[in-house]
Amino acid sequence: MRFAHVSDLHLEMNVSASPDHGLTSHEVTEAIAHDLISISEALDLVVVSGDLTENADAEAFATFERMFDDIGLPLIVVPGNHDGPAGMHDYSAFSDKFASWDITNRVVEIAGARFLGLNTCIEDVTEGAIDDEGLTLLADEIARNHDGNLVIVMHHPPLVLGLQQFDGFCHLDGRERLMEILGGARDQVIILSGHVHRPYVAVEGRITCHVAGSFFAPYDSALPFGDLPIRPTTLQDFYFIHDLDPGRRHLVTVQRVRGLAP
Repeated sequence: MRFAHVSDLHLEMNVSASPDHGLTSHEVTEAIAHDLISISEALDLVVVSGDLTENADAEAFATFERMFDDIGLPLIVVPGNHDGPAGMHDYSAFSDKFASWDITNRVVEIAGARFLGLNTCIEDVTEGAIDDEGLTLLADEIARNHDGNLVIVMHHPPLVLGLQQFDGFCHLDGRERLMEILGGARDQVIILSGHVHRPYVAVEGRITCHVAGSFFAPYDSALPFGDLPIRPTTLQDFYFIHDLDPGRRHLVTVQRVRGLAP
């Protein structure tokens, strides 16, 4: 099975263009949706790991729903800290379509892979937490030891880079219990996250965490890697395509966004 992973769109209505790249978050999100439409026949689903919107307002959620419904594929979403999560839950109560996309604290199976959604967000707080309901669901799923891949979708990445500025706003209450549960997995566990506006991959034992980065607001810091002056200087113009098969082969490739890529 094959799916696309995007995150941290920060869709906002009636906002001025970014001084860095001259595009609004609406224009960036629309370009991503159009690119996903252009390759939709090659995909089984799309995953968005939080911060769909900037201010959790209903108009932004409705615009996101319209754009991504046009892709014509199953969609999986979880809330990010900018989505409330109260604002996202309020919109889900209004839209059956959007509610079906939100997999918070439930498991869905698509094309032989199991996707488990965890809510890691606290209202009006940048840092995260995992509630007992989510941890219990995860423990039960790990104990069942189903055949096939387990993919966890959560906004805050549990595997961080060991860098003070990154890791401070990635603090996650319940992380120790989460890692203890995941340590009992007999097979690989894939985690799809966002929150950190820079793409990276971290591996710990059988756990691989893929952080998608952000298109509209790439992480920018003078020295994000200690003494190494490496930092993004332009708009992120790509997202990730994941290929999974029953043999546990996992291939990740980059998809450049038509309309954003130079």
